Amino acid sequence: MIMWLASYPKSGNTWMRALLSCYLFEEHHKKDADVFSKMRLIQSFPVRRAFKGVVNEEILKKNKFQAFKYFIKAQEKINKDPKLHIIKTHNFCGAVDGNFFTNKENTIGSIYIVRDPRSVAISYAHYANISYEKSVDLMLDEKRIATHDQYYPEARLSWKTNLLSWLSSPSPKLLIKYEDLLNETANVLKTTIKFINQFIKNKIKIDEDKILKVVKECKFENLKNLENEKGFNEKGSNTTNFFRNGQLSEWEKILSLYLIKKLEQNFSKEMKELDYI
Repeated sequence: MIMWLASYPKSGNTWMRALLSCYLFEEHHKKDADVFSKMRLIQSFPVRRAFKGVVNEEILKKNKFQAFKYFIKAQEKINKDPKLHIIKTHNFCGAVDGNFFTNKENTIGSIYIVRDPRSVAISYAHYANISYEKSVDLMLDEKRIATHDQYYPEARLSWKTNLLSWLSSPSPKLLIKYEDLLNETANVLKTTIKFINQFIKNKIKIDEDKILKVVKECKFENLKNLENEKGFNEKGSNTTNFFRNGQLSEWEKILSLYLIKKLEQNFSKEMKELDYI
C-alpha cells in the first residue's frame, strides 16, 4: 500500500524524505552513499516511470491532462508489490474532472507537511527565480498545475485547497509543521516512524542513537553543502540552491506588507488554526 508524503511545494517535503530514507532503508544503501543517493528510494508521483505500461504516452502527447484518468491505475500497478510504498507528491488529494488522485484501496495513510505560507512564498520565489508577487499569486491559484517528465501533470491548486484536501481525506493522516521539523527534528522523526508502524507487520525499531545520527546527517547545512559539492538534480535549471537557508521568519524582513496581508487574508482561518497568526 501507499503512504503519501504530501505537501505544498517548498514546505519541507524533500527534507522529510531525506530523513525517512536514511532511517528506514539503511540496509539498502551502500556504506559510502550520500543522502541524495539514499533519497531515491522514496520516489515521486506523478512521474513517467509510474505510468509505464499503464498509458500510451502518445495519448498524453495530444492531451497531457488525460493522465489524471490513469492515476489510480498507476497506483494499482505500484501496489502489485505488497510492501509499504512511501511516495512523495505535491498533488492535492481530490478529483480533476471526476478523476480522483487516489482511493482507499491504494492508500494506507498520509504524512502531510505544512509550512507558513509567507515562508513558502519566499522559498518558492527563489527556487523558481520569480518575483515574490508571482509566487504569492501562484499560491492563490486554484488551477495551479505543474508538469513532470513532459506529460505528467500534478494538480497543486492553492496552498489552502492543497492543505484542506489532505486534512479531509478519509485515510489516516499525520500533520507535521515545518517549523516543528526544524526545531524538534528528532522528535518529529520519531513520531513519524511510530505513525508508519501502525500500518506494517514488521515494526520499525525506534533507535534513539540512530535517530540522532540521521538527524545530524540530514541537517540543513549538510544538505546545502552536499548540494554545493555534488549538485542536486531536483533543483531543475535554476541557479539558486534548492537548499537555500530554511529559516523560519525570513518573510518578516523580505515580504512587503501588501503581500503579507494578501496571504493572511486569503488563508486567515487555516493560518489561525495552525498558529501562524
